[in-house]
Amino acid sequence: MRHHKGFAMRMRPAGRTGAPARTGTTARRVLIAQGVALGALTLGLLVLELPGIVREVRIWRMINLRSGAKRPR
Repeated sequence: MRHHKGFAMRMRPAGRTGAPARTGTTARRVLIAQGVALGALTLGLLVLELPGIVREVRIWRMINLRSGAKRPR
């Protein structure tokens, strides 16, 4: 039976048919890959939204939103 180098495998007990069972190494790799993909997606979204965020901050500074007091008319 050939074993793939990338997977940690163990043999099933005698009498059972099917492919060898995979251990948690594959699941861990999938979770890491999903985390990397989610992080890249989040970073990409932040980069796309950055000009709008900068614009909003400029508007907040113009109306002096931080003081909490309304401007006199």
